[in-house]
Amino acid sequence: MGNTGSKENVISEEALNEYVELTYLNKNEIRQIYKRLDDLEPGILKQNLHYRFSVEQINKILPQIHCNPFCDVIYRVFSSKQDGHLSFEDTLDLILQEIDLSDAGNIAPQEFIQLLSKMPDFAHTFQFKIN
Repeated sequence: MGNTGSKENVISEEALNEYVELTYLNKNEIRQIYKRLDDLEPGILKQNLHYRFSVEQINKILPQIHCNPFCDVIYRVFSSKQDGHLSFEDTLDLILQEIDLSDAGNIAPQEFIQLLSKMPDFAHTFQFKIN
């Protein structure tokens, strides 16, 4: 999946359409995530869309995760290779489940509940009631 267009940090229309279909994120949200990651290592996603970013890099673009008391669990769950790194696709999955893309600075309770439901280890490790 290569890039098209004159901009260096633009994901190809073909890849964009695939991610829209797979993630239910809209094109603008996917472009925004792509740009944030591309800004960390300019041009790297154009060369390798499956490049794996370090947790430290992801923390720079998603400080909400770093401040989350479950950040280690979140990164472990969403790292597809369990290597402490996240690919563009891993980041899309993470954002789909947890992050407010409007940068409002918070996660709605429903978003948090949905995130927890996607973490099978969480249910076995922690128990609490949601009223």
